[in-house]
Amino acid sequence: MDILDGLTPAQQEAVTHVDGPLLVLAGAGSGKTRVITRRIAYLMSRGIPSYNILAITFTNKAAGEMRERTLALVGSARPPLVTTFHSFCARMLREYADRLGFDRAFTIYDTSDQTAAIKRALQQLALDPTHFDPGKIATTISRAKNRLQRAQDYAAHVGIELWPRTVARVYEAYEAILRQSHALDFDDLLMEFALGVRGKPEFRDVMHERFHYILVDEYQDTNHAQYILARDLAGARKNLCVTGDPDQSIYGWRGAELSNILDFEKDFPKARVVLLEKNYRSTQTILAAADGVIRHNCQRKAKGLFTDNPAGDPVRVVETDDEEAEAGSIVRRIGQLHGAGTAYRSIAIFVRTAAQMRALEDGLRRARPPVPYEVVRGTSFYERKEVRDILAYLEVLHNPHDELGLRRIINAPPRGIGDKTIDVLRAWADREGISLYDTLPHVVDIPELATRARAALARFKDLLAHLRDEPRDSMQRLMISVIRESGYGESLEEEADRERLANLDELVTLGANFDRLGAENPKDPTASRGLEGFLETVCLSSDQDMYDEKVDRVPLMTLHAAKGLEFPAVFIAGCEDGLLPHIRHVEDRSELEEERRLFFVGITRSMKQLTLSHARFRRIRGRLERCIKSRFIEEIPPGTLQVIDETTGTTPSALNGGSGYSGPGPQRVVRPEVDAKTGLAAGEMVRHPTYGLGRVVAFTTAGGRRMVRVRFNTVGEKTLDPEYARLVKVAPA
Repeated sequence: MDILDGLTPAQQEAVTHVDGPLLVLAGAGSGKTRVITRRIAYLMSRGIPSYNILAITFTNKAAGEMRERTLALVGSARPPLVTTFHSFCARMLREYADRLGFDRAFTIYDTSDQTAAIKRALQQLALDPTHFDPGKIATTISRAKNRLQRAQDYAAHVGIELWPRTVARVYEAYEAILRQSHALDFDDLLMEFALGVRGKPEFRDVMHERFHYILVDEYQDTNHAQYILARDLAGARKNLCVTGDPDQSIYGWRGAELSNILDFEKDFPKARVVLLEKNYRSTQTILAAADGVIRHNCQRKAKGLFTDNPAGDPVRVVETDDEEAEAGSIVRRIGQLHGAGTAYRSIAIFVRTAAQMRALEDGLRRARPPVPYEVVRGTSFYERKEVRDILAYLEVLHNPHDELGLRRIINAPPRGIGDKTIDVLRAWADREGISLYDTLPHVVDIPELATRARAALARFKDLLAHLRDEPRDSMQRLMISVIRESGYGESLEEEADRERLANLDELVTLGANFDRLGAENPKDPTASRGLEGFLETVCLSSDQDMYDEKVDRVPLMTLHAAKGLEFPAVFIAGCEDGLLPHIRHVEDRSELEEERRLFFVGITRSMKQLTLSHARFRRIRGRLERCIKSRFIEEIPPGTLQVIDETTGTTPSALNGGSGYSGPGPQRVVRPEVDAKTGLAAGEMVRHPTYGLGRVVAFTTAGGRRMVRVRFNTVGEKTLDPEYARLVKVAPA
């Protein structure tokens, strides 16, 4: 097919630009991935070798989709390297480890490993972790590394204040632990590559000779280290093409710098700028709602988003009583959509914080029939103890110097090797100047060890030696061997722990899938293979990577995890001030703008149906608090909205007759049910002498008597006889 077929003039301009810097400002749903993949194919059609082209994005899922599209375009030709920032850096650091002073088999420490290592550093320095929070220290160290500061560089700028001086000490000890374990953390991957290009001419020359054309996706989410990496990698050729949208920059909290994309033309004065403004995803109404919100931001580059799609239904704004009523409303609406033929996988629920998921999960489970759903939080699978334990075995087989991994598995399953024994080993290792792993052949030489401990350590050493001889061409077979030979599976069998055994089965399945993907893509230079590749894939996974959109379940995820996805129907729950925007970000203008961008991202994930819900009351840290509708909803043009007040007793059947949207203004759907005998109305607040505050839900008849059903803040729903219940109406606030 013709590479330019079906492209708009703006897309064609971006695709056919060859030499020199290029900024593609791509609005939401504007075909950004299409432009990147067609541009790669166009460069190759001009005779540029694929090995001179590098495309970088942020998630494995996005990189995988980009690779598949590129392969479809270039046919039998060898595809270029399409990968993520961290995977690219890990690959180059391993490939050129000898020039950069690394052990090629280095372990990549994830967030949990990093925290554990910082706790060890605190212990070595006799610092109390209750006074010096490891998580806060990790964040500070991460920011230093994003600024390309190793421990000694950070220490040179800390001044005399206690906190930064303490962090400098911990950073130095943490850095030593990483070196001793032959490990790098996530931030090290970026920092060490960037510093390698900057400070090692031989390595820089190799990179410049290898990669002539650099394409960076989601450029608005780059941090300082990634910015330096991309800029320096482009070198004197300046063939750097970046795509992104300042309106979708939502990762400032983890170091992303919006100025990187806003100031691209300052960094590259001769850059060509192309605007992609046509939206292919959403209806006109949803796009108008999103545009109305994002126009309130100042830190942006204005774009005139438009679409040829139909006007579509109004944006539904639903007010409910509390988070349980909100969940019930969402579940009922999902039932209506599914009953009308919408697949569950085409319906998504977004939240600002993970804490909101409990009530929603309860509502989805309690529905009759229950609504199938999955929480899209892929990394949580790898946080389960049994999964981390087996992965730690694999890490130690790959890198025996990984002390954190070794400490994790040395007594898992229990084999009589306690903390005291490990401390004796560590002290002996320090005296001899060797690693913890290297002490194992010498346990007979350590007099402080008990006879039983020596025997247990000898058996553990033999186990590792046996596992190290296992073939590594299949992750499925290797994991099965580890689970069997270590006794881990047998231990769980004895405990009859079916859930944890099922998790290990799932891990083995992931290994089989990894083997299959490697075999199916023999020409793909990005396809990870072997133990090293598997561990790297697992460690660098993101929330989206384990989400399978082919399974018919409703995905429930945070707004941050929703980036890059799209669904015919979207629910954004908890649209309240304090949640969205989050209470921590309402005072600072730039942080408030990022919260607005997060809301914008959520809106623009929706293709046809969008529901925004908020509650009048919400339990926050166990306490019921009154809530205020999000200020962002007030920024949506009124003509795009349909407002539904479910606190007054709106029933699901009342909503089945259609949207009720009939004019340019917001329509409020209110159908209160009033009981003639008691004078109470569904939706009214009442007070009970024992149960306290509650809200009338509905009326029923039992034994010939008129009964009222009330949902109380303290005990949930109760069905009461109003003649004896002594209910008192409470005037609305």
